[in-house]
Amino acid sequence: MTTDVRVASTVNVLKENEIIYIPCAAIAEGAVLSAASFSISLEAQKPLGLVLRFIYKLVAERFSQYDFWLFLGNSATQPDTRVVRHKKLWGALRSRGFEIPDSNDAIETMVEVGGGVKFFGVMCFYESSIEIVADLIVHERCSYIAALPKSFDFRRALDMRWTGEISKDFDWLRCVSKAGGIVFKRAGEFDDTERGFVAIALPEVIKELLI
Repeated sequence: MTTDVRVASTVNVLKENEIIYIPCAAIAEGAVLSAASFSISLEAQKPLGLVLRFIYKLVAERFSQYDFWLFLGNSATQPDTRVVRHKKLWGALRSRGFEIPDSNDAIETMVEVGGGVKFFGVMCFYESSIEIVADLIVHERCSYIAALPKSFDFRRALDMRWTGEISKDFDWLRCVSKAGGIVFKRAGEFDDTERGFVAIALPEVIKELLI
């Protein structure tokens, strides 16, 4: 059984490649983003957690001033009730058993849409929470993980919101990347032989990450 993480990269996600291709009709000047993939065989136990731990340690070595953040949102509109408004995003997740320990830094916002509400939030997490974060993003598709400098403007990213679909979130990805951030999206479908993450960032950031 192998536990080796396979790493590959591409210089430009807007051009066809084997890592991730984001076809964009309108490409703004200076919008080039690079990507790297980190994957492991399904033969490994808890493959997603293993890859996330590998990434966490790699970022800690290359970007010691960065923190890891979970970006999460409601894919479906929630009923606009007092209970839903009281629990909000993180409270609703805790009631389902998804408690992220050692995290006091959490922000969330509510959006009224289609007669209901949606919540979007960000939460800082640490290495001790890797397994539960890996499990959570399997259940919540409107999610990203990001490694971010301490000066990052979370309010702007929250206001832009996201869908969890890379092809629809290019402007959001570019916003995070232009601030020096690295966005990680879960990769690998049910019929794939590997699981892992795709990292998206500015070309120089991906280069530094993989040195």
